[in-house]
Amino acid sequence: MENAGSGSDLQVATTSCSLNDIVEFNRETAVTFGVFDGIHLGHQAVIKTLLKRAAHENLMSVLVGFYPHPLAFLAPERCPSLLTPFSKRLEILQQFGIDEIVMLSFDAQIASMSPESFVECVLLEKCRARHVVVGYACQFGKDRAGNAERLVELSQGYPFDVSIVPPTEVDGVSVHSTRIREALAQGDLERSSQLLGRSYSLIGNVVHGDGRGRQIGFPTANIETQDQVYPPNGVYAIRAKLEERWLDGVLNIGIRPTFHGVSIQVEGHFFNFNEIIYGKPIEIFFVEKIRSERKFPNPEFLIQQIQRDIAAATEILASSTSL
Repeated sequence: MENAGSGSDLQVATTSCSLNDIVEFNRETAVTFGVFDGIHLGHQAVIKTLLKRAAHENLMSVLVGFYPHPLAFLAPERCPSLLTPFSKRLEILQQFGIDEIVMLSFDAQIASMSPESFVECVLLEKCRARHVVVGYACQFGKDRAGNAERLVELSQGYPFDVSIVPPTEVDGVSVHSTRIREALAQGDLERSSQLLGRSYSLIGNVVHGDGRGRQIGFPTANIETQDQVYPPNGVYAIRAKLEERWLDGVLNIGIRPTFHGVSIQVEGHFFNFNEIIYGKPIEIFFVEKIRSERKFPNPEFLIQQIQRDIAAATEILASSTSL
C-alpha cells in the first residue's frame, strides 16, 4: 500500500491494498470493517462508536474498508453503482479523526475466508483487535456466513469484545445505501441528503465534448464521471468544486434529444466562468432539480429554455443554504 505506516502515522491509502501489504500495528486496536459506500448516517454512527470505544479503552482506532465493492469481484452483473468513489470515500473518512484507515482490496484471498479465518487473519493478526465495532447488518466471510451475532460468538474464544451498533433511523426508516440509491433514482435529492447527512455529489474529470454548448452561446464542461449513481435525466441547479474554488451553475444529465443524442452525458454550465479546464477534477453538488430533459423542435427553442433554466438556478442558489 502506498504511503503505509504504522503506530501513530496515518495509513493514507492512495490505492486499495492486499492483506499482505498491511503493516502490523504496534498497538492494540478498536476496529470496524465494511464497504462504507456513501458513509451515510448509519456508517457515521458506527464510526462514532468506534472512536468512543477506542478512547475509553486507550486503543488505536482502525477502519478497514473494502474496495472495490465485494460484488464487483463476486458478481459484477449485480454490483450497484457507487455513491462514493474511492477518493471521495477517503476524503470523508479522514475527517473523522480515525487513527488508521486501511482500504483493503476485496480479492480472491478475502472472498475465500471463512468467518473464523477473517477474524484470525485480518482482525487479530493484522489489526491486533481488542474491540470490534460493527453495524447490526454486517456480513463477512465466505458466502457471507458471518454476521454480527456470529462475531459475538467468535469473540468468546478470542481476546476481543464486540459492540453492535443498532440501525440509524430517519422518519422511522433505517438508513442504508440501498435506500439512498433508490431515493437518487427517484430524483428525491432532499431524501438522499437526509440519509447521507450531506448533499450528494458526482466526481469526475472535465473532458472534451463536441463544443455544441459553446456554439449556441452556453459553453459547458463535459464531465466524465466514475461509476456513480445518477439522479434522473434533467437539468439541475448545482454548486461545483474546482480545485479550491466554488462555482455556481446548471447541470444537464441526459442524451441531448434535441441534437439526436443516444448516450448519457453530464454537462455543466458555470456562471461568469469561461476558463479552459480540460483534464481537471471537479465535484458536482446537486442543490435542486429544475426540470426533466425533453426534446425541443429546434436549437432556438432550446436556447430560450436554457436562459430560463439559468434564471431559475440563479434564484435557487441565491436562497440555498447548502454548501
